[in-house]
Amino acid sequence: MMRCLSWTLMLSLAVSACSLLPERPPQPALHDFGAAGAAAPAPWSSVDVDAPDWLQNDRLQYRLLYAKPTELRSYTLDRWIAPPPALLEQRLKAGRSANGYRLRIELQAFEQVFDRPGRSHVMIRLRAETPAAAKTFQFEQPTASPDAAGAVQAFAQTISRAIDQLRAWRPKN
Repeated sequence: MMRCLSWTLMLSLAVSACSLLPERPPQPALHDFGAAGAAAPAPWSSVDVDAPDWLQNDRLQYRLLYAKPTELRSYTLDRWIAPPPALLEQRLKAGRSANGYRLRIELQAFEQVFDRPGRSHVMIRLRAETPAAAKTFQFEQPTASPDAAGAVQAFAQTISRAIDQLRAWRPKN
């Protein structure tokens, strides 16, 4: 009887100890720009994408213009699978041609911006350079929802639009 009681006591202590241990924090969701659609070969044959240090990370970043416009924040439970410059370079290399020009991209801005609570858009600014010309492009897209999921969807759409405009841009030789 005493032995049975001690086993019961040990078992209940072990079960309660499990509930006292801290739970593992949830793992962040990993995002990319989605699958690239098939397109005609791009006019560039090589691509190099660079960005400032603050964009060389996997964080999904946002800014609250209405509260703290100089503070850049990041979502805790959402990340890119690679830094945005690497994701953009991968997407641009997928469509390159064999006999094109060298394209250099400097990604200057890549963030979700909240104008007011409950309303946001994504903003991407990049500078494209070829041996013959240079041009700065800026793209903005409202988010379907003012959260990480809305930002990821808007970034994917905006990146596709940016690549379409880069394809249409014809630098003079």
